[in-house]
Amino acid sequence: MIIKNCLAFFIFFFFAFNLKAQKEILSKVDTLQLFSLYRNLHQHPELSGKEVETAQLLKGELKQLGFTIIDSLGFNSFAGILKNGNGPTVLYRTDMDGLPIKETTGAFYASTQTTMTEGWAIPVMHACGHDFHMSSWVGVARILSFSKKKWKGTVIFLAQSSEETGQGAKGVIHSNYFSTLPKPTYQLAIHDTPDLTSGTFGFCNKYSMAAVDMMNITIYGKGGHGAEPFKAIDPILLSANFITEIQSITSRNLAFNTPAVITVGAINGGTVGNIIPDKVELKLTIRTFSPESRLYVLKRIEEIGNYLALAAGLTENEFPTYNLLDMSIPAVYNAPKLGEDLKNSIQKSNSGYQIADVLPKMIGEDFGIYSNSTEIPSYLIWVGVSSTNEAKQQQSTSLHTSTFLPDYQTALPITVDAISNCIIDLLNKH
Repeated sequence: MIIKNCLAFFIFFFFAFNLKAQKEILSKVDTLQLFSLYRNLHQHPELSGKEVETAQLLKGELKQLGFTIIDSLGFNSFAGILKNGNGPTVLYRTDMDGLPIKETTGAFYASTQTTMTEGWAIPVMHACGHDFHMSSWVGVARILSFSKKKWKGTVIFLAQSSEETGQGAKGVIHSNYFSTLPKPTYQLAIHDTPDLTSGTFGFCNKYSMAAVDMMNITIYGKGGHGAEPFKAIDPILLSANFITEIQSITSRNLAFNTPAVITVGAINGGTVGNIIPDKVELKLTIRTFSPESRLYVLKRIEEIGNYLALAAGLTENEFPTYNLLDMSIPAVYNAPKLGEDLKNSIQKSNSGYQIADVLPKMIGEDFGIYSNSTEIPSYLIWVGVSSTNEAKQQQSTSLHTSTFLPDYQTALPITVDAISNCIIDLLNKH
């Protein structure tokens, strides 16, 4: 009986002590201060490649926590490194850039920022939630810094520039200082979404977000009078046939379970209605998942363009030109085993947090460059930021819109808590 009472007292003391320690850690991560940081970042967005003030603010936060700063990682990107004995290394990335959109949310902390571009004042807004990503990132850094007794290893907090242009991650891995970073055992990132309510985390194993290619195509013809098209080769008609035909790639050349999107977003050609021009320029975006389907789609686009030109009576040196822009990014591939570990960590940290299995999306994210270039288990977790309040849900429309407004007061503390637990569990795996 005495042994049982002692054992019960020990168990009670153990859990009471750990609960107290956890509360002490969380009390050091001032929620109101994080809210203030979020609003500050939201009010002062900077466009891709111009995140000078944003980077300085984040560096200051990490320096106060004892992180060693590694600068000059391309554009305004930098990393903060915190070492705490021997163990795994976890890289946690945030993006920093805003978008050229004028905010219309009506929030008291709405962005009124503009930036001068080619003589024009361009409005800037965090319409993709990078302000939420950064605030969560700082909160997680604080928890890890204040709870070193709970983990061993190394964390790399990477703040990345120019995600919206697809150039930021490329700048990081091609920079001279990237090779000086410790090699990660795991790599993590989050992306907020209004498709999920606050407290819900979305998981999509394997290919989660699409590879993105941007291509400019010039289709040639032979100009002439609009009244005598039989004396010309009309590149506008040829372009119309080409645009229609390339849609058959996704419907007829790829298997039903191989998603792909080909969109012609711009057509430029001709001047007036009675002149057949010499050429037409098209601008495309191409979205795929696997490297094999990407290469196949690009090959078929060129084959279709060339054969249509040949059928129209053009010679080989008059075939279309295909200019694949240097904006291509690979698909985001989420390692399934790592995903299961992260799910368990989130559910273990709080039984009230919800897990949702989500479908792959055709939008792009350059986080995939890190996992593709280094073959390290990586995962991008979707984080719900839509309020459960029906009236507030109308505010959180969709990403990249002027009305996007995350439910930060609910979602931010939840995200910081969950991601902190994920990283601590990964550090304690070995």
